Amino acid sequence: MRSRSSVEVRRARPLLGTFVQISAGGKDAIALELAINAAFAAVAEVHRLMSFHDPESDVSRMNRDAFHKSVRVHPWTSRVLKGAYEFSRNSDGVFDITTARQLVNWNYLPRPDVRFSSRSWRDIILEEKCNVRFRQPLIVDLGGIAKGFAVDRAIETLKANGVMAGIVNAGGDVRVFGSTPQLIHVRHPAAPGRAAGMVRLRERAMATSGIYFTRKKDGVRYVSPLLDGHTGRSARELISVSVAATECMPADALTKIVFSLREKAAPLLERHRADALLLERDGAPSWIFHSPCDTHDQT
Repeated sequence: MRSRSSVEVRRARPLLGTFVQISAGGKDAIALELAINAAFAAVAEVHRLMSFHDPESDVSRMNRDAFHKSVRVHPWTSRVLKGAYEFSRNSDGVFDITTARQLVNWNYLPRPDVRFSSRSWRDIILEEKCNVRFRQPLIVDLGGIAKGFAVDRAIETLKANGVMAGIVNAGGDVRVFGSTPQLIHVRHPAAPGRAAGMVRLRERAMATSGIYFTRKKDGVRYVSPLLDGHTGRSARELISVSVAATECMPADALTKIVFSLREKAAPLLERHRADALLLERDGAPSWIFHSPCDTHDQT
């Protein structure tokens, strides 16, 4: 990222349930520090608004009150809800933020002190002026899309503060910008010290979702937080999916859809000019290409 006439500053902070790393390149180290601090503030704001655990977050207020009355949310939360709604509609409910109920039942999320039932994304009403209402008592979790949105907001903040080139990595959700392509290693979930593949990104993002470290036993079967919202079942055939796209929020959501639909998600990937790397249970990789992107398998 750094040229002879520029400097690079790298910082990391614990946010979004992971470590967020931000690198910024430019000509003034002090200005870069200020830009990185502003980018971290944007990520922290997304965390504050969309946390399932914080009782004062927009998500918690919706889960508590939206069945009884309209709830006004932050414009950023509204944007993520609209994005989630579109991915639910375009995937026929495979992507569904109301699967939070199942994640609670499997102890991936804490049980909220509210009544909820088995409903779907169709029971969420997005009203004008960032108001949200639920037709039925339900709970939502934005964990499958908000991290990608946070990465995008951090990138926007860096650019708005005059940064020439940068990388934001939030626990495997990565976006890069600048004139120089960046080589991104996709970690193999069954062998963390080994790369499942390498992608050279320029002005693009990549998100990865995997089940190897999150899978656990529920009775006689194994479950994971990666759910098919249409069936309510955990994805089982794959151990990891990585998606590269122009922005990180769609890449983040598409990883969950590809987990369930596999190659059937190709039309949706094409719509977002996205590529996907699928890892089978035996570790064998396969690519679905839909846009110019330098990729290199390493098995």
